[in-house]
Formats: sequence, C-alpha cells, structure tokens
Amino acid sequence: MSESVYQAQQAQTWRTDGESSVAPSAPEGSAHGGGRVSLQELHAAEPAMSTARAAKARIKRDHVIFFTTQLSVMIETGVTLSEALDAIADQTRDPVFGVIVQDLSAQVKAGIPFSTAMERYPRAFGRLFVALMRASELSGTMAVMLNRASAYLGEQRETVRKIRGAMIYPICMLSFCTLVVVGLLVFILPRFEKIYAGKGALLPGPTRLLLAMSHGMVTYWYAVLAGAVGLCVGAYFFFRSPTGHDFMDTVRIRIPVMGKMYQKAYLARSLRTLSTMTATGVSLLEGLEITADVAGNRHFAGIWRSVAEQAKEGSGLAEELERHRLIPGTVVHMVAAGEKTGQLAKVTERVAEFCEEDVRVAVKSVTALIEPAMIILMGVIIGGIAMALLLPVFNMSKMIH
Repeated sequence: MSESVYQAQQAQTWRTDGESSVAPSAPEGSAHGGGRVSLQELHAAEPAMSTARAAKARIKRDHVIFFTTQLSVMIETGVTLSEALDAIADQTRDPVFGVIVQDLSAQVKAGIPFSTAMERYPRAFGRLFVALMRASELSGTMAVMLNRASAYLGEQRETVRKIRGAMIYPICMLSFCTLVVVGLLVFILPRFEKIYAGKGALLPGPTRLLLAMSHGMVTYWYAVLAGAVGLCVGAYFFFRSPTGHDFMDTVRIRIPVMGKMYQKAYLARSLRTLSTMTATGVSLLEGLEITADVAGNRHFAGIWRSVAEQAKEGSGLAEELERHRLIPGTVVHMVAAGEKTGQLAKVTERVAEFCEEDVRVAVKSVTALIEPAMIILMGVIIGGIAMALLLPVFNMSKMIH
C-alpha cells in the first residue's frame, strides 16, 4: 500500500470518536518545519494522556484565547502552521491543552485540514471557531480569521466576567447572612432560652417560633445537616440536568432587575456571533445555526433556530425576528435595513456593539441596585431576630410597671 493511500485512510480514522482514532502528537526531535512526518513516527510518540481524554476535558477560555492570539501573530509573520503549533505546544503550561495542540500539529503534518483536526475537540474549539477556520482555508485568510476569533473570544470573556462580577456580591452577602442566622440560632438563642425558661405564657409568637427553630437545630443537628447536604446534592444534579438548565434559562431572563441584563447579554452574544459569521464568508444558514448553538440560553437559541428554518424557506430574518418579544423592535428594524441594503454583517456588528455597551451599563446599574437591596435584606432578617429576642423583655417590663 502506498504512503499517500495509507495517509488518507489514517486521516479518515482520526475523524472517528473511538479510542483507536487517537491522533498521536509530534515526536520529540522531529523537524519543526511544514513538511510531513511519517505516520510510524507519529504513532511512536503518542502522549501519556490520550487525545480522547483531552477531548472530554474542560478547557479554560484563557488558554484558547492565548492559543488564538499567538497563532495569528505567527501566521502573520510568515511562520508555517505546523511550526507555529509546535512552538505554542512548547509554551503551553496546561498539560491537557498541550496534548491538544500537539495533536493538532501532528494531524496538520499528516495532511489533514486544520479545521477538520479541530473538530475532534468541541469543548476547546466550538462550531464558530471551526467554521472560521474552514472559511479561512477556502479564502487563504487564516491570520485575519484568527484575529477575528481572538477578538470575539476576548469580548465574550469580558462580558461573562462583568456578569459574574455583578452576581458575586449578592451571593457573598446571602452566604454571610445565612451564616449569621445559623450562628444566632445555634449559639445565641439557646442562652436566651434559659433566660426565658418558665415564662412561656409571656413569650410572644415570634420568640416562641425562633426558640423552637433553635431547639430543633441543636437537638436534631444530624438531621438538619443531612437534609442540607441532600438538598445541595439534589440541587447540583438538578441544575446539571436538561430540566434544570431549562429552568435556569427561564429564571435568568425573567428574574426582576437582573432579567433585562441577561436578555441584553444573550442578544449581544447572538448578534456578535452572527456578524462574525456573515462577515467572514460563512453561509447565512450555517451562521444562524452556529448563533443558535452559542446563544447561551434556550429561549434565544430557539429564536435563531426558527429564523434559520424560515430562512431555508426564503423568508427574511427581520420578518421572523419580529415575532419574538425578546428581540427589541429597534434591533428588528436595523436588521431589516441591513438585509435591504446588503450590509447585514456591518449592521449586525454595529447593533452588537450597541448591545454590548448596553450590557456594560446594565451591569453597573444592577450592581448599584443590588448593594443597598442586600443591606436592607440583611437588616430586616437580623433586625427581625433581634426584635423577636427583645419582645419578651418589653412585655416583662410592662408587667412590672
């Protein structure tokens, strides 16, 4: 069998998902040039961690952004793709991502298209990334596409960080408030129970309720602890299930105050993805399908899938978007203008920039509203407990007078 035929068969094998389809990394000491190396040498240098395991591992977004940025710089300066991949693999500190980059280099040296090699790692390189690389291979503009991909990933990272930053404060405050309440019920209220012993008739309802809760937590602490652990485990598996994902997607866009922020964030991500796809030569249908995949929320994903279905039948994007209340009317009008003038990519990019700025403003507004709201909530809870403890003192003082 000739070497070229063998390579073609091996390339087809690497496209499968089985363990036998693992593409080996480049051997140490091999030439870092753009030429191909023998498949025997590649198989002899298979890394300790298999590429099948690496494909299932969670990859940090920062690693992918670093990889994209470094690769675009090297390609722009005339370095061959295989040389650039080898150099990045040497610089990568994360062992899992290092295995992925080594395998990409090995497949490229064996003659497999870069976009095809990336399809083995959907958790590291999503459909958008693969589509951009496929378009770059057809147009010969890989450096430009890598720059676009790097900018897109960077903007998405900043948006996610801003939203997470807005959520950290209320979560920390709620956790602190919970710990304070538990501490009061377990350590402080039992002391008051001794003080109020024998005065059950004088105790008001809120005080009796708090003392009963404190007595139950102290006496049956094992049942309370088991219940709390069971609740946390159940919540963990529920929110990881499809039903839990759907529930959280609905909560995020409907929750008061923060719902609008999430809606703007999902819309900005969708429009940025669509503008990136259409501007780089990806077909509109594929761009809409990828937009649905990366929308981040099932409601917005459903919108873009319905738009894709209508586009297959010849309908316009704006016509279908107008049917969905999650899409603002101004966005619909601008998309319609972009379709009429043939500048859909430019219009969606401008709208995406506007939505991203709107997200920044919304995050600041939500953060400004959450801080006083959480302070008021903690004051009401802790103040209510304190008042419940002091009510019997007031009643006894009235009886003395």
